[in-house]
Amino acid sequence: MLGIDIVDLKDPSFKERNSRSLELIQNENDVTIDHPHIFWILWSAKEAVFKCRREPLNFAPTKIPIEVSENDGAIRFSSDEINGEIIVNDEYMMAICGDLDSIDYHVFEKSNDDWSEGIRFMIINYFREMGIDYHIGSDELNLPTIEPDHIEISISHHGRYGAVAFPKSLI
Repeated sequence: MLGIDIVDLKDPSFKERNSRSLELIQNENDVTIDHPHIFWILWSAKEAVFKCRREPLNFAPTKIPIEVSENDGAIRFSSDEINGEIIVNDEYMMAICGDLDSIDYHVFEKSNDDWSEGIRFMIINYFREMGIDYHIGSDELNLPTIEPDHIEISISHHGRYGAVAFPKSLI
C-alpha cells in the first residue's frame, strides 16, 4: 500500500489557511508541529493516508488522525500503522506514505491544461524512459494500477505539479 499527495505552493489560487481552516480538517487525536504550512502538511498527510488505505469512501479529513513530528528538519507523520514523510521545497509540498523503504516516486511539471489525461500520459512516458512498457489501468474500486500486472500506484496533482508513487520493484 502506498499513497501520495502534492500541493503547488506557488499556485495562484493557493491560499494560506488560518487556525479556523485547520479546525475544519482536524481530528481530535491529531498531533501537529509549529510550521507555516501546517494546514497543508496535515491536509496532504491525510490525503496520502486515505489513498494508501485504498478505501471506496469519500475523503473525510476529520476521520483520519495524524501525528506529525519534526526531527532534524525532516517532517514525518503517522496514522495508525501507516507511516509517511513530508517533502517541502520552495515550489511544492508532498506527502508520501506506506512502506517507505519500498516506495519510489516521481514529480512532474504540468505541460498541458488537462491534468487527468496529462498526468497519466506523463507517467507512461516516465516508465517508458525507464525501459518499462506498462499502461495505467484501475482496480475494481477504480483506483490506479499499472497494467497488465495490477500493481497499485498512487497519483496526485495540484497546480503545476503532479506526482506518482510506485513500488521500487517496478523499476
